[in-house]
Amino acid sequence: MPEINEELCPLCGRVLADPISRHHLIPLSKGGKDTPTIAMHKICQNKIHAVFTETELKNYYYTVERIQENEEINKFIKWVKKKELSFNDVSIKKK
Repeated sequence: MPEINEELCPLCGRVLADPISRHHLIPLSKGGKDTPTIAMHKICQNKIHAVFTETELKNYYYTVERIQENEEINKFIKWVKKKELSFNDVSIKKK
């Protein structure tokens, strides 16, 4: 039987499932037009933008590892890991 290679969300570590977003490591508004993007759950991207300003993302939180250093993000990851893969919390507001 062939091995199944499932892509994981780089933030929460769960298998990627819709809805999926492309997260710019450097925000578009801060010069990130031609910079790499990473696929992640929409809820994970929404949480990143709810916790950090675009300036903070550009100046320090421009890697997944740095984003995961944040205490609020860590609490979110522990919480979201218990949810179904397609769960999307529309109550998360952007900063």
